[in-house]
Amino acid sequence: MNPPDKSRLELALKASNEGIWKWNPKEQCIHYSELLVKILGFKTREKAPHLLQDIDKIYHPEDQESFKTILYQFLNTNDQETFGAQCRYLHPDNSLHWFRIRGAAERDSSGYPTLIAGSVIDITKRKRAEILLAEEKHLLNLLVESIPVNIYFKDKDSKFVMANTATAIKMGLTKSTDIIGKTDHDFFDVRHADKSLKDELTIMETKETLEGSLEKEIWDSEEDTWCITSKRPWLDRNGNIKGTFGVTNDVTEIVKTQDRLTEVAQIYKDRNDQYEEELNLASEVQQAILEKKIPPLPSRQSQCTNNKFTTSFDVIHIPMHGLAGDFYQAIPISETKMGILLCDVMGHGVRASLIVAMIRGLISKEQQSVAYPEQFLTSLNHGLCHILMKAGITMFSTAIYTVIDIESDSLTIASAGHPLPILKKASNYTLLDNPSHHLGTALGLVPDSEYQSSIIPIKQLDEIIFYTDGIYEVVNKKDEELGVNKLIKSINEESNDNTSSIHKLSCIAKNYSFENQFNDDVCLLSININH
Repeated sequence: MNPPDKSRLELALKASNEGIWKWNPKEQCIHYSELLVKILGFKTREKAPHLLQDIDKIYHPEDQESFKTILYQFLNTNDQETFGAQCRYLHPDNSLHWFRIRGAAERDSSGYPTLIAGSVIDITKRKRAEILLAEEKHLLNLLVESIPVNIYFKDKDSKFVMANTATAIKMGLTKSTDIIGKTDHDFFDVRHADKSLKDELTIMETKETLEGSLEKEIWDSEEDTWCITSKRPWLDRNGNIKGTFGVTNDVTEIVKTQDRLTEVAQIYKDRNDQYEEELNLASEVQQAILEKKIPPLPSRQSQCTNNKFTTSFDVIHIPMHGLAGDFYQAIPISETKMGILLCDVMGHGVRASLIVAMIRGLISKEQQSVAYPEQFLTSLNHGLCHILMKAGITMFSTAIYTVIDIESDSLTIASAGHPLPILKKASNYTLLDNPSHHLGTALGLVPDSEYQSSIIPIKQLDEIIFYTDGIYEVVNKKDEELGVNKLIKSINEESNDNTSSIHKLSCIAKNYSFENQFNDDVCLLSININH
């Protein structure tokens, strides 16, 4: 076979996205391909730095010594034909690029390199993806380890492939990694281990869930215990079986009281259901639980008849990719009073969904302050900062919290860095821009942040609309952002029909977008006031 000609070789190198270099160590000059000059961020070869001699100038300080060591060993080891290194390159535009550098040498009879040639490829995107994946894995592990029950994943042979520390301790081990590769037969009596294996084989065959099963655990050399177990099929993203995963909650002490067995089993089943909900967040973070319909005020059970106003609520929630960082929650306070929380978590995907889960958990602990917006946001911020600082994570969420009280004719509003709402009166929409309405710091950034609230009389409004930034950050073909002011101007120009305000706003934003879709999560929530 004839060797490829120069044009074919250059075409192959171009397709590989690799820049080529060659260097004679006895000379100062190093030769680069045109693609490599471009990768280095220069227009001409003359201005480009020397890859192997300007180490202290062009590579990140943390990578310089390791690169020098690899290169020195290669140059001075007679039988080493190739070398390879990964390091961060200081690009002329002041950005950092990850390079993979490879080389091979021709040596003289003494072993000294007479010619070294190699390639450079920019692997920045891959490195960033690896870092992001590692961070998301850390967040998932943080959630799993924080749940005080036994959580575990098993392969098709019912061998443990992952478990939290609580599971390892239950099995008499010290670390969660000690359980990897073992089965229930390594810990339990054969009767219980065989039953567990049979259940898992059935789950993998039928893809059906074993829900809240009360089981007696028989150990080889310890006293029997009782637990409530739920197991599910573990599927890959294509729906193929990889094994099973489950959650087990020990209920031994309670079950020993025979006369309360039925009652206790139900109590712990309910508790186990709550833990399963958290586990679903870990295995299917994409799912979010939102209240589809917020009940009106006053409630239908209310005995109050002297209210001047009644209210109803409309909601639109549009996740960008099913992994919503925006969410809302209605918090009943009394028959005539309700709290409404709207949050917009930084970013998208797994990280944002886990922060949503953390905030939801904090809400349930702050029932004593739900009637006071400034206290409520202060408590949420303190709790979220504590979790994020402990985990070493930088994340935040804007939030706005409103308490509507139809008995006292008042709307009390406090904001944590969240856009202020849109007001409607007599078919005219305006932005709440009163200087007295203070925008506080976003949740999760400053532990000691304090928030202020302001009051709006209900009688001044027909409707108040809360929203997240996804509704006004859409851009047209000219890359012009819609913005809040254009959004309000457009809805004021709309015809006055029976279409809900938030539906109009959604249509205005979507029609403005050149792709006719949103580029971020969108949440719209309106409080309609009937005089």
